[in-house]
Amino acid sequence: MRLALPLLLAASPGARAQQPGAAIDVLDYRFELDLSDQTDEIEGRAAIAFRVLRPVGEVEFDLDDPAADSGLEAGGKAGDGRPAGGMVVSSATLADTALRFRQQDDRLLVALDGEAAAGERRRIEIRYRGVPADGFTIGTNRHGERTFFADNWPDRAHHWLPVVDHPSDKATVAFVVTAPSHYQVVATGAFVEAVDLGGGMRRTEWRSRAPIATKVMAVGVARFVRHRQGEVNGVPVEIWVYPQDRDVGLRAFAPGPRVLGSFERRLGDYPYAKLANVQTTTRWGGLENAGNVFYDEDAIHSRSGIETLIAHEIAHQWFGDAVTESDWPHVWLSEGFATYLTACYLDWTYGRGRFMGQMDAARERVLAYVAEAPDSVIVPESVPDPRRLLSPNVYQKAAWVLHMLRGQVGDGTFWKGMRTYYERFRDRNASTADFAAVMEDVSGRELEWFFDQWLRRPGVPELEVAWRFDEAASAVELTVVQLGPTIYRLPLDVEAVLDDGRTVRGRVDVEGERTAASLPVQSRPERLRIDPDAWLLMRYTALR
Repeated sequence: MRLALPLLLAASPGARAQQPGAAIDVLDYRFELDLSDQTDEIEGRAAIAFRVLRPVGEVEFDLDDPAADSGLEAGGKAGDGRPAGGMVVSSATLADTALRFRQQDDRLLVALDGEAAAGERRRIEIRYRGVPADGFTIGTNRHGERTFFADNWPDRAHHWLPVVDHPSDKATVAFVVTAPSHYQVVATGAFVEAVDLGGGMRRTEWRSRAPIATKVMAVGVARFVRHRQGEVNGVPVEIWVYPQDRDVGLRAFAPGPRVLGSFERRLGDYPYAKLANVQTTTRWGGLENAGNVFYDEDAIHSRSGIETLIAHEIAHQWFGDAVTESDWPHVWLSEGFATYLTACYLDWTYGRGRFMGQMDAARERVLAYVAEAPDSVIVPESVPDPRRLLSPNVYQKAAWVLHMLRGQVGDGTFWKGMRTYYERFRDRNASTADFAAVMEDVSGRELEWFFDQWLRRPGVPELEVAWRFDEAASAVELTVVQLGPTIYRLPLDVEAVLDDGRTVRGRVDVEGERTAASLPVQSRPERLRIDPDAWLLMRYTALR
């Protein structure tokens, strides 16, 4: 996901960061949705298949409760007679048997027909209707035409779908949308069918066979031009744009196949049935919905192009979507990965200069944020609201953590680790500890110190590097002092540029507040370069 900057740290009412009690594991959702041009009310039918994790007589789903939002009873009316925001459930059934249910505090609680034992599988059907308060945006696009777009990140799916709205519960999903036939429908997964029902209505079905989190389940309904760019290793790549923006949209999304191919070669097979880049009314700059990335409708008109935005969102298909953070404190495994992989894509495509330009800009964002929030860390102990995590910590600083890890373990080992991490956790969830364990396995190194200091400690290293030439010893004598409140363990590369133009390199293993080292040289150095290949995130002052 790329942010619309004014929303960087914006919280919204009803944010829910904690996973509900894990009594069930959802295996599959089938959502049938009826949409209309006469009202913003949707009618929904959800079939939810799940496995019971512990004996339970009642199951719980997240679903927006009108009473919780408006103070009205479920099914009540707002002051102007319109349905109150939220979803009103009319029935819950199990194999045609009606079940008792109640809505309370944005939860739907359904009593099972007797207690279910651990390991049992059940399939409940829920009927409901209402006007989505959030998560499913019904309105008009930049051309004044009516549109319907899901916008679930981070935990807003429950405003219009009965779900377990937490990234740790991934499931397969089908969307079956009945809407006026002048619209086209794009959704998660592969296209199944479109059936004209008569009376100006059409039913369209898409299904994902890959399990995904609710945050990246998506459906979009609008007047679209659907353009197929071709295939990349058997994966269809498509563009969906408003008809009025066809030409500019095709140009803006042109890099899609190249980006997809670049990541497949380095990371492994693309995980979904298609890649659709879609012009939408999302509140974000881009949103990495699995198999169909949603972009802000105005983004395609950027004069500088959106190739880096496309790369960021497509990188998420591997990390964030296929491999999903187990809980919100680990969201850097999504955003930091996509940010760093974007810089790597620029390196592979345009060269080292573009890569370093991206990383230098990231460093400046981090240093500015350290001044604003000196005590913040990448992986906090808890998260009251996942939106509050969206800062340069989980984007730019986390990208630098990956870059420093690459420098620590070596280029080949790093990319082997990234591929191994994807292979082990594809279609599953992972934590920071899981990623660290993979990197330790692949590198054969103990890396707990590395992840601890960069992810769970605030700030960045503040170094003062003093040096002098000892002519008698033919050596550069260095003293490195750490000035900041956090003391780091750093492999600091230095390069002496000699008076005859030759260079000599060495590494100072910085540990503790003060480290002394000696670099043998053949002649007097003219200057000393600190971290010449830019492998470290830090501030430093060189003294002579």
